[in-house]
Amino acid sequence: MKQLLTKSKINSTFKKILPALVLAAIMLPLCLGSVETAHAVYVISNNDELFVVDGMPDDAYTSKLIEINKDAGGADAQIILKAGETVSISYDGADISTVSRKETIANLLRRLNIVPDADDMIAVDISGNNVVIQIDSSLVYNRDVDVETDYETEYVTNPLLPKGTEQVVQEGVKGLVTQTYADTYVDGQVISTDFVRQTEDNSVTEIIEQGTRVSSVDSSARIVDVITNDDGSGYLAFDTGETMSFSSEMACSATAYSGGTRTASGYPTGVGNIAVDPSVIPYGTRMYIQTTSGAIVYGMAVARDCGSAIKGNIIDLWFSTYDESCRWGRRSCSVFILD
Repeated sequence: MKQLLTKSKINSTFKKILPALVLAAIMLPLCLGSVETAHAVYVISNNDELFVVDGMPDDAYTSKLIEINKDAGGADAQIILKAGETVSISYDGADISTVSRKETIANLLRRLNIVPDADDMIAVDISGNNVVIQIDSSLVYNRDVDVETDYETEYVTNPLLPKGTEQVVQEGVKGLVTQTYADTYVDGQVISTDFVRQTEDNSVTEIIEQGTRVSSVDSSARIVDVITNDDGSGYLAFDTGETMSFSSEMACSATAYSGGTRTASGYPTGVGNIAVDPSVIPYGTRMYIQTTSGAIVYGMAVARDCGSAIKGNIIDLWFSTYDESCRWGRRSCSVFILD
């Protein structure tokens, strides 16, 4: 037969189970409180990367200072400190140093009576030997970006290189610069980026020489510079930008003549075909002639003729008319023996 409990028995039974209910009521919040979840936005930075934890991350993370667990039940991630680590905290203008337990960052802040505002982020720097925590509504992080740079090309003239030709004397090498940007985070998102600085470009300029040397110049060209080497050779620089190289320079006395149809070497007479002492200046020698002061220019010439009065460092310049030869008369000249 089913036994009914009397009122006194019910009361007695209730008294027996009451302590267990009270204990359960006390332990339930303690057990729930022992499971800390990341209710704030965390910005984790180390030497290699920066990532934001806002809720459950895609993957778990472990370093020598913290662990980030991925909760299979869908709860927010746990940001767990290793025990016995020095933790520096910057919050609301104050700097605090403590030693961690094996606990979540949320628990660490609670036992230090630190209550972040609703819009605060918690920056966790684990790039050094200790954990550094900064709590603020706005965080700024510098970010480096490596950018390849192209090399520049510099053109320089080479007076001894034939005109119209080029040669590379220094190969160009691309460089690399590191650009630093400051990213400002609010609520775990980058809201602005500012350029900070850039390292020096280490690219190598390519140098290309362009030749200016010619074998002859126009009659209107004028020498602007004479560059002479120790051995007497050198080159002439003209106002046209062209150059001509010479093997030597001679100081000569230049007379003038006209007329005739053929030179002693069999070439037709003409401007530029001049008379020389072949023992001093062999036939076929190419020359550039101007007065010693450079005020009057005869120009390009070739040794084609001779004469009984043309001895030693005397040359005779042919002109197309008798009047031109008279105006020249006799003048001291610089004769450049061309290559």
